[in-house]
Amino acid sequence: MRHGTVIAYIVVLLTACGGASAQGIKGREIFGVRFGGIGSTMELNDAFGSGSELEIFFVEGLTSWFGIGAALSGHNFGKSKDPDKDLEFLGIPQPVEVSILSMALTLYGQRSFSSRVTGAAEGGGGLYTTSAKIPAGAFAEGRITKNQLGLFCGASLSYRITDGGIALNLGGKFHYVFSGSDPRQALYIYTGREAVHFFQITLGVTIFTGSR
Repeated sequence: MRHGTVIAYIVVLLTACGGASAQGIKGREIFGVRFGGIGSTMELNDAFGSGSELEIFFVEGLTSWFGIGAALSGHNFGKSKDPDKDLEFLGIPQPVEVSILSMALTLYGQRSFSSRVTGAAEGGGGLYTTSAKIPAGAFAEGRITKNQLGLFCGASLSYRITDGGIALNLGGKFHYVFSGSDPRQALYIYTGREAVHFFQITLGVTIFTGSR
């Protein structure tokens, strides 16, 4: 999938949220924490399989339905499952543990379906830092860290559980990371691709500040 397709998905998702009622997020802030899992695709899945996810995000409402914000996410893929790639990457047959820390700017749009249920679309991009944890002995380890850019798009559904603005949130995102062709970039060595993608599915809690 080309990165232009991801951008198109972002535009479509946000446009679909337009036209929501005036009762919305203008002048309000949204804070949230999400936990869940990630599902990798293609060669990335062959090398690492699924993993775990932790995300913290913030949105500032600019109109009744639109806002901007930021998200900090930890995508943990765990240890590699391909000894041949371990040998190619390290020169020794030791499994490498890979994780990605993403710091992204977010465009956010939402639509209320009822007084308690809200759907939202998110999209944006930012810095994705890949960290490869390398065993260096019985009680030691090293790391190879590489930075690259990435894009994401996603959608979520929130159910408000209190009148004070606390809601349960179920969401999913698609990430597209430009991993490049650096021979010390773990994502490139383990997949043979200059761009990789993966999905996240999360459940969390959001807090809306201000009055509705």
